[in-house]
Order: sequence, then C-alpha cells, then structure tokens
Amino acid sequence: MNRPTGPITPATDPIAQEEARWQQETRGPAMGDRPERRDPFVTQALKWPIKPLYTPADLDAVGFDYSADLGFPGEYPYTRSTRPNGHRTDFWTMTQVTGFGKGEDWAKRARYMLDQGLSGLILEYDLATTNGYDSDDPIVEGEVGRAGMALDSLEDLEKAFDLPFDKLKYLMSVCNAPQPVNLAMIIAALEKKGVDPKDFVLHIVNGILIEYTCVGRYIYPPEHGLRIATDCIEYIIRNHPNWAPISIISAQLQPAKANPVQEIAYSLAIACAYIDAVLGRGLDIDTVAPYINHFVVNVDMDFFEGVCKLRAFRKCWARLMKERYGASKPEALKIRMMTSPTTIALTLQQPLNNIARLGIMATACALGGAGEAMTTPLYDEAHALPAENAIRVGAAIQHIVAHETGVAETIDPLAGSYYVETLTKQMEDAAFAEMEKVFAMGGALKAIETGYIQRALGREQYERNKDIEEGRRKWVGVNHLTREDEAREIEIFRLDEAMEEEQIRKVRDLRARRDQPAVDAALEKVREAARTGANMVPPCLEAVKLYATHGEICNAMRDVFGVHSADSQLMGI
Repeated sequence: MNRPTGPITPATDPIAQEEARWQQETRGPAMGDRPERRDPFVTQALKWPIKPLYTPADLDAVGFDYSADLGFPGEYPYTRSTRPNGHRTDFWTMTQVTGFGKGEDWAKRARYMLDQGLSGLILEYDLATTNGYDSDDPIVEGEVGRAGMALDSLEDLEKAFDLPFDKLKYLMSVCNAPQPVNLAMIIAALEKKGVDPKDFVLHIVNGILIEYTCVGRYIYPPEHGLRIATDCIEYIIRNHPNWAPISIISAQLQPAKANPVQEIAYSLAIACAYIDAVLGRGLDIDTVAPYINHFVVNVDMDFFEGVCKLRAFRKCWARLMKERYGASKPEALKIRMMTSPTTIALTLQQPLNNIARLGIMATACALGGAGEAMTTPLYDEAHALPAENAIRVGAAIQHIVAHETGVAETIDPLAGSYYVETLTKQMEDAAFAEMEKVFAMGGALKAIETGYIQRALGREQYERNKDIEEGRRKWVGVNHLTREDEAREIEIFRLDEAMEEEQIRKVRDLRARRDQPAVDAALEKVREAARTGANMVPPCLEAVKLYATHGEICNAMRDVFGVHSADSQLMGI
C-alpha cells in the first residue's frame, strides 16, 4: 500500500483508514458476543494503554523516523546496539551477584561460580561494611556476613582474592558510601596478590546518589557523598584507565517501583551529576563519558516494557551526551549496560515458578540488546542467601538463552515491530521530559535534597502495590493460583552462626598486633584530606596498607563530614 506524500493525518493516511474499517467491519462484530478479558489493557509499570493492533500509522503518530530513531547497529543513535555486530561475535559477559560470610567463605563460593561457566562476579558486602562499621561495633550485631561479605580490613580481601584471576573477566564491587576505603583495599589486595591492575578489570559501583533516593545505605550528607565518589572516579581515570570507576544502578530504583520512564530519567540525571563534578576536575566529556560504566538495568515481567526500556536507554544516553555536553567521540555516545532480570518479580511463594520468570526476563534482556554483561538473580533469593543448586540453575539460564534460543543470532531482532518502535519512542520522549524537570530544579543532587525523586517513587510504589492488592495485576502464587497448603519446596542455604563471632575475634586480634601509632597518623591524614578537599583515595590507601580498619577510616571521615539523616518530610507520597 502506497503511503501519501506530504503531512500525514488520520484522515489522509490509507493505513489508518484501513484500520478504522477493520475495527468496524471485522474486529467489532467478532467482539459482540466475546468481550475482551480485560478493560483496559495497559503496560504493567507505566500503565500506558495498549492498543489491540499497531500499524505504521502509530509510528507516524509518535513522529518516528528510521534514520533519527533507529538507524544501524554501532551507529548513532545506538537504539539497535552499541556493537556493530551485536552478540554475533561474543555473548555478553555472564555474571551473578554473590557475597556472604568471611573473605575465605566468599572465595570458595566465587570459585564454584566460575566453575559453572560464569566469567564475572558482583561482590556484595554486608550491611555493616556498606554503612561504614566494623564487625565488632554493637550497632551491627546480628548483621555481620548476612547480606554480603564482611570486610573489616585488608586481611579480609587478601583471603577473598584467593581466586583464579585467569578465569575472572571482571569483578564488580558494590560498596557505595565508603567507596574510597573499598577502592583502596582492593588496590592494596591486588598488589599483595601480585595481580597486575592492567590485566584485571575492576568495576566499582560507586553510585552513592541513588542510595539517597530509595536504598538507604549512605553515611555522609549527599554533597560529601558526591565529592568522595568524584574522588574515586578521578583517581581511577588518572591511575587505572582500564578500570570502570562508577556504575549507575537504575536497578536499585526498580525495587522502589520506579516505572521505566523514571528509571531512565532519574538514572541519567544522576549520571549527569557525576559527569558535571568530574568535568570540574579539569577533564573533558569525551574522556569522562566512557568511564560511566555500567548502567545496571533490570527487566521486569512486562516483556515489551523491558525490551523497549533497554533500547530507549541507549538512545537517551547518546542524545544526552551529544545535545547536552557536545560529546563527539563514538565511545562517549555509547552507553555501557549490564542487564538483569529483576528480583522484584520473584516470589516467596512457589519459588520454583521463579525459574520460568528468570528465563522469560533473561530472554527479554537478550532481545533488548543485553549489553556488555548480564547477571541473573536466583530462584531462592526471596528465602535466603542463594544455595549452590540455585546458582547452578541461574548460570544455566543464561547459557540456555545464549546458546539454545537463537535470540542473539541477529542484531536487534524486534526492530521494526510497530509496537516495539512506538513504545521505545514514547519512552524516550517521556524520559527526556522528566529529565528536563530535574535539570530545571538544579539537577539530580538538588532533586534528591528536596525530596522530589523520593516522593515520585513513593507515589509510584503506592499505585503499583494497589494493582496487586486489588487484583488488577495477576501474580501467580501471590494473588493467583495460590495454595493454602504450600510447603517450602527448595533447599535453603544456612550461614554458619559461629561466623560472626569469628569475624569479631579476627578484627580485634588485628588491632592488638598492628603498629597503632602509624595507624593513628594515617587516620589523621584521612581527616586532613577530608577537611582540605584533597582526593580521598591516596590517604585511604596509606591507611589500609597499615591495616587500619574499614570502620576506623569511615569514622575519620565522619569526624569531618558528619552523617546524613533522612528528612521524613521529604519522603511522603
């Protein structure tokens, strides 16, 4: 069917006219005796209406242009892929999150995970560590080694890094609030192990600003959190250029029920806050932008929302770097993403159903472009720390998607779908509109300090929870196909109860045998750097090499920066 020339309107578009005829003559009569099973049909998170049929007329309605909005893989605007050959050359790096117990416990589990065909690990630390306390601090009693690995001193990482580094493509370390301390410990531990930093890719998450929006693992007030994150970025760019000094974890916004537009807008606005701070240190955008690595993006069970979100993320980043900052090098315009099925889709009830959910979401990740890496949550995560069987299944899911489905055999296989292109374009436009609101109020830091982002997430969480509570969204095992006599049907990993006591004993023994006057002098240098605005990484590195503890170094910064207390008046809906 020929398309008309000149401006296209519903009145002049032959496809729109044919669609209207089909609605009246074919679909309408068929629905007379069989009404639709739902009214209305909407996407899960955005609640945008879903039409029964999409045609080229819908692309016209959103102003879709092939060259400007889609283009070709590896070329601006990178909607289809940042890689010219997609995943036909290499699959994404397959990784999983891990972390529990002592350093030696983590090393044993990490070696097991590498043996399952994974090549990247994400190291999580316990709540004591991420909040800047040592294991023997009374405030963290009962939390040591529970939600991640306990890290009190360089000795812990020396034991944790008992790894086959030839099998490990990269390590991502998640320790946002005390990041200069964590970075210093990793550098020192690699030196102790004789690992050449040039042969090892380290990704530090270093994404403190998102912690203030919805996660809560912060220590210092936001402006100081941003300052020390910037110190880490600058230090790595200047000293370890093959490492990745920051990741923007939009995946942390999703458990707070951010919708895809909010995820894109808030994470990109937060990325701009880091970029602006680093540009203020004398670096240029074409140098800085490639170091924003990775954006960690979750995909939920709404398959097409997830696919389109990944495509829109790539395009929005490219536009933002080009239009806001004037970036010109392709590497600055290409977003680096790690994708993942979301944990919020996983249920405590009927946990084996989560295997199906993970397979579906991992397939959506792959169809959306997957990114440089993919991590899979595990089917038992709603119950406890993952058991080894769940790790094995999680690793297998990625290999099944990669090797058995064929979804990575061609680049961007869903491109050209009228629905996919329409939804991608709508997300892009809506995300830029929301970003402009944040920029107009002074940027992400100001939007966090005034509570704008927190309130927006609170409202979204309230509405989406209502959808489940009132049955509009069906969730198998939760509000649909429930079982009253349900019994736990999976193996549960149990942490050794004696671990916490042992970790406390270790850190106290360390303090008793180290050179205390040297440690005291090093901690004073940390305070001095905090006061003067010097980069925090070098004094932290000196302190950790003398076996100052994680909590002691964080306390030295607390002495200068103070601590952040969230204002409950900023958190309402």
